[in-house]
Amino acid sequence: MMQLIPPPMFADYDILLACGLLIFWCGYWLVHISAICYGKFKLYRKPKPESSVQLIPSLVSLEHGLPRNNKKQYPGVSILKPLLGVDPNLFVNLSSYFQMEYPMYEVLICVVDQNDPAAMVANRLLEMYPSVDARLFLGGSQVGVNPKINNVHAAYQAAKYSLILISDSSIKMKKDTLSDMVDNMADDVAIVHQVPFTCDRIDNRTEPMTSPLSDNPADPSSFLKLDGKVEYQNQTRKQRRFVATLEKVFFGTAHARVYLMADLVGAICHTGMSTLLRKQAMDECGGLQAFAGYLAEDYFMAKLVVARGWRTTVSSRPALQNNGGSELSKFQDRLRRWVKLRIAMVPHTIVLEPLSECLILGACAAWAANTLSGGSIDPYAFYMIHVLVWFLLDWILLNVMQNGPLPFTKFEYLVAWLYREFMGPYLFLTALLWRPSVVTWTTRQYRLRWGGLSEIYNQHSTSSSSDSIPATVPIATTTSVTYDTTVPNNYCSTHQQQPPNGIGFTSKIKV
Repeated sequence: MMQLIPPPMFADYDILLACGLLIFWCGYWLVHISAICYGKFKLYRKPKPESSVQLIPSLVSLEHGLPRNNKKQYPGVSILKPLLGVDPNLFVNLSSYFQMEYPMYEVLICVVDQNDPAAMVANRLLEMYPSVDARLFLGGSQVGVNPKINNVHAAYQAAKYSLILISDSSIKMKKDTLSDMVDNMADDVAIVHQVPFTCDRIDNRTEPMTSPLSDNPADPSSFLKLDGKVEYQNQTRKQRRFVATLEKVFFGTAHARVYLMADLVGAICHTGMSTLLRKQAMDECGGLQAFAGYLAEDYFMAKLVVARGWRTTVSSRPALQNNGGSELSKFQDRLRRWVKLRIAMVPHTIVLEPLSECLILGACAAWAANTLSGGSIDPYAFYMIHVLVWFLLDWILLNVMQNGPLPFTKFEYLVAWLYREFMGPYLFLTALLWRPSVVTWTTRQYRLRWGGLSEIYNQHSTSSSSDSIPATVPIATTTSVTYDTTVPNNYCSTHQQQPPNGIGFTSKIKV
């Protein structure tokens, strides 16, 4: 009588795991190729005018106070600029919003602390561009734990146009970017956001050994003792170049790949560093204050408006970050904070995010190929080919994002790419293991709850029951203040410097 021998319980589990990993690996190559093709199609192109932009025979608009011909009638846009502190590039970044080629907009600059030197920079620009509709809001509103929403809430309520652009202080805007964002605001679109990228802050071929922080004599921050200026001066040229190259490689490859693919398939991947909002859609959701309990308010804005039937889309112009005095440690802390926020909002990223890393996915796929082939495929050769092809596709995507010559050599790209690929898993692991529920943003620490809600975290508290402040402040309060600043007269002229011993000017703005 023949006896049946039951198969081992785990005999085929390695085969099933290997098949699953190879399927995921093949799918991720599709993500690579799709991001490149979609970026080539979407970025730096002129979209067809949507119904929100009406065509008329002619329109006279102002460009630096001079009339110019325009065949489109654009809706007005209220630009909200939250500021906190000053870095060496703030004046240049902020002034770009006073020079845009857009017929009708207002600039609402928001500063919480009236003693913040950012208010002096804003005040200087208001005097330099009297023809631009601009106001300075001081004091902010306390509507939740999110410092950005607290800062801009009063300006959001005072905005007079139906489209709201909220843009971080580190973003430098090109003259045609706002027009492009409005062009993408179709009737069923509530949010138009930009793919995060970076300016060419360091040109390795032409940068002198000693670069001035600001060559504009009208910049009042050029004579202040700024933290960013000290960091910039303490860094060597090679350090600044490497950090700038690393940021461009990260935002032009790993970050852009996921961002473009998410927009292609209609997934929510909204970064609020530069975003155009339809105020009607925001008000339907309860206004900005409805998201003040979240640190990642941008994600939940997009999630709620999509749930109400609206769409989100990306602009064809990337958001150009132009940070001053960037440090490698601060860039790494920023990426760790994003990891913690993603884990709190979307917990399954704990599994998916590591598998999207080149080195980890390549090792898994090499093992899977060797297992399924019975050992006939060399896992080391497979792994090297995987890394090489990934490296080349990232180079192609980076050039799509740049849309022009890159400010660094291919060897520098290789070094920055390898550093980022090794840094990615390390940062994810440290963010997951070291205080995963606590993040630092601006000058405060916050505790994250599952689902994305946040609360202010008091690390100096000795009582276990009072170490956090819940995010439940429903009443908004606006402070009316008068800002008084004195700037030396050699920074008064927009065209030439006055004698250093000239009489200074004093200006006041009341909100």
